[in-house]
Amino acid sequence: MNDGFVQIKDLLPKAVSKYGVQREVRGALVRDRARQAVKDVWGSEVTEVRPLFFKEGVLVVEVENSAWGQEVFMKEEELIELIGKELGVKEVRTKVRG
Repeated sequence: MNDGFVQIKDLLPKAVSKYGVQREVRGALVRDRARQAVKDVWGSEVTEVRPLFFKEGVLVVEVENSAWGQEVFMKEEELIELIGKELGVKEVRTKVRG
């Protein structure tokens, strides 16, 4: 049934392409999925790990201290799997808050 309306999910890919913001949209999607992956791995209350940015296949996350950096290092493959390799995430790096 066509009621004359177009769903936004059908418009977004065209708009993203038209305005050349694919990289920004992918970065936002990666950060959003990374926030969920952090919750899935360490629980919803964790505040010690926060996605910062995504560039050229590298997701950079801010961590509270080096111990959390080690946690992220040990769970890197799991995080990449949860975020989705199809988005181009190849590596997760950490930056200690400070």
